[in-house]
Amino acid sequence: MKKANYLMFSAVALFLLSGCKDEKQPEITTVPTVEAVRVSPQNVPLDLEYSARTLGSKETAVRARVSGILIKRNYVEGTQVNEGDVLFEIDHEPYRVVLEQAKAKLAQSKAQLTAAEAQWKRVSKLFEERIVSEKSRDDAKANLDALRAAVKLAQAEVDSAQLNLDYTTVTAPIAGITSMETVSEGSLVAVNDQLTTITQLDPMYVLFSASENELFKLASMVEKGLIVNTSNFSSEGSRKITARVHYNNGALYPEEGEIDFINPSIDETTGTLRLRATFPNKDKRLIPGQFVRLSIGNIVRKDAIVIPQEAVMQGAKGAFVYRLSSQNMVESVPVETGAQIGDGYWIIDEGLKDGDVVITNGLMKVRTGSPAQATISVQQPVAENAATDEDIQK
Repeated sequence: MKKANYLMFSAVALFLLSGCKDEKQPEITTVPTVEAVRVSPQNVPLDLEYSARTLGSKETAVRARVSGILIKRNYVEGTQVNEGDVLFEIDHEPYRVVLEQAKAKLAQSKAQLTAAEAQWKRVSKLFEERIVSEKSRDDAKANLDALRAAVKLAQAEVDSAQLNLDYTTVTAPIAGITSMETVSEGSLVAVNDQLTTITQLDPMYVLFSASENELFKLASMVEKGLIVNTSNFSSEGSRKITARVHYNNGALYPEEGEIDFINPSIDETTGTLRLRATFPNKDKRLIPGQFVRLSIGNIVRKDAIVIPQEAVMQGAKGAFVYRLSSQNMVESVPVETGAQIGDGYWIIDEGLKDGDVVITNGLMKVRTGSPAQATISVQQPVAENAATDEDIQK
């Protein structure tokens, strides 16, 4: 009896187990919760930054223009000199002697010329009276012309000797800071030997290069009316593009500069365009040869769509973002990124429009074509100095 009950119990258990195995359990799906932002166009200042190097606005090599013994240096190396200051003195005695010789020769030629002029007057009168021959008259005239030329030559020799004597005093051709002397006192210098260098530090040039592709992209945006310059008009009636300099340690140079030169051609080797900014440097805080970072200001990107960098992902076909449709469905949207601005933001040049909802947090939880529940925030200006429409002079 017990054995029959046991078999009956086992059969019921197997029946129940087989029934549970065949029954399908419903799948439980959850809608991921993400954070998103509703984008809207805004006017964003563009801080275009480049590697740059400083250069004195003028740099002149001071050279000897005559040879001789360098007898004196009249400046302190590394100090400021003014244009016309006497820097060096070369032994002038040999040149003074040559000048005196030239003056004596000039005086002799002038005396001979006076005699020739008197002779010409006498011969001319006698020729009119038919007392002397035509040949005598011609000889007197030729002698007069030769002595006039001799006087001019002697005067030129005097001028040359005076010039060489003046060159023994070497003056500063420009105002600026002197370098170390390259020839010491007592040395024999030759013509064209470099004695020192003078560098003008105020103003200071900052040279930098921009890539051809970047300039092409900026030009394209300018043509589309997306880039404007918010600078005020200068006194000459033309807009100026301002620039700032950052030292390598990140410190900001206090003075503002201006882009005043753009090279008219692209460097074929590097594919870049050379530009120059000029900065006031009264306190000599910028030194020639420094490597700095230069940023261009007063340029505004109009109606820019800006999103956090973490919202942009890279796929096989390029950059893309996840966007929520009006039905809260996740869409993958290819985008073209522009300039990087602010603290971790991208300008989106192509792919998004005003009012789009872009997922910024929880990206790993969503899939294209699936629903998502989003906490949507309203986008705030990403730059503290974002330009308003009133700031932009169209």
